[in-house]
Amino acid sequence: MTVSETAVLEIVELADGEFVLRPADEGEGEPLLSIRISEEAAELLSQSRFEVARKMIDHAITQTTLWEGEKDATSLPETMH
Repeated sequence: MTVSETAVLEIVELADGEFVLRPADEGEGEPLLSIRISEEAAELLSQSRFEVARKMIDHAITQTTLWEGEKDATSLPETMH
């Protein structure tokens, strides 16, 4: 699956603690990417867990072909929804 250049994406922490990257206009459905942080790690990270997940997602995007091979893609915004 590829994402258009004009897609608006959001990173959301779900009720079960999983972080997902998804198109902002698709409230539900299959996420583009998901990250699960263990309970033990979440306790250690405390308020930093969202930042850790955001950096992991940013790295996944910039180091893969998720965006049509663009390895120098712009970093994700630091907005939490």
